[in-house]
Amino acid sequence: MKAFNFLTKGAFYIHLLIAIALAVIIIESVFLSLNSYTRHGEEIVVPDFVGLDCDSILDIYGDDFNFVLMDSIYSRTFHEGSIYQQDPMPGSKVKKGRNLYYVKISEGPERVIMPNLRNLSLRQAIVSLRANGLNVDELKYVKHFARNAVVEQMFDGNVINPGEEIVKGSTVKLIVGYGRDDKRTHLPNLLTVKKENVKDNILEASLNLGKEIYMDNDEKGKYRVYKMEPAYDIKTLVPLGSKVNVWYRSESKFDFDSYGRELFKKDSVLAVMKKKKLSDDTIKYVTDSFDYIITHRLFQFDSISREYDKSLILKRDFFEYLYRDDTIDRNTLNELINNGIKANYNYYYED
Repeated sequence: MKAFNFLTKGAFYIHLLIAIALAVIIIESVFLSLNSYTRHGEEIVVPDFVGLDCDSILDIYGDDFNFVLMDSIYSRTFHEGSIYQQDPMPGSKVKKGRNLYYVKISEGPERVIMPNLRNLSLRQAIVSLRANGLNVDELKYVKHFARNAVVEQMFDGNVINPGEEIVKGSTVKLIVGYGRDDKRTHLPNLLTVKKENVKDNILEASLNLGKEIYMDNDEKGKYRVYKMEPAYDIKTLVPLGSKVNVWYRSESKFDFDSYGRELFKKDSVLAVMKKKKLSDDTIKYVTDSFDYIITHRLFQFDSISREYDKSLILKRDFFEYLYRDDTIDRNTLNELINNGIKANYNYYYED
């Protein structure tokens, strides 16, 4: 067939070979250019840049990575200009210069303006500090005509003036006036109070938080006050600015509900006895009995029933101690306790 005669001519095969050679050259050129563009086989391990100075990292590793700033945030733990977070994570393998490397840079701790607390009342000063993201470190009382009036404000041992910048979350020491009258204050009842509310209660009473002792380990960090020093008494007065030490126990390991009922029962019975104008000896024996129970009862939860063993300390010698004096008899004691329990019930459930 004449249509295919060109296949028998040598020129055709020469042109065909040339076309194949050109195709091979073009394909190899494409692969070489792709290999050069993607840098096949050139992987590097991503270092850990967190906490390092951003400008220095960009200078040193600018040829290895394409750095892109994603965000700027405040941080109390990182220095200004340091890298806060990175992606990919340290140890990842990426192609040199190919993958984007994201960083977040810390602008350092957020700063706020120190408010003017001078001549404010202690309560007003605390509110103002919290509104500006600050807290009270401690109270120091000095001679001044106005009780609980702020005389000076200090930070890190130095006076800090209104308008100065201060790191958000810092604690400020307040110099407060004694006033002209009694330089004492009543103790707040911290027993069974949750840990997060303790310092507020102490400051509101014009006192300072002292030592904090933890008697249990709680993974969730939920603690309440089990004991305080000085011991709480409604009549006790302590000097303004005194320190109050507290002991914490875990909510999951200690029966604070039962503990609180015992404490309240004691107060209720005491109020009834005073109302009946009983003798001081009678009052002492009854209150001592409650103190004995509260001090020696463990209030530990049983792992199964979640009830504590109430019989742990109810020993014969305790009752012998309680009834050893003729000034109190069993009927009187039972009446007092029953009235106290009734008062306790009415306190919680009356409309």
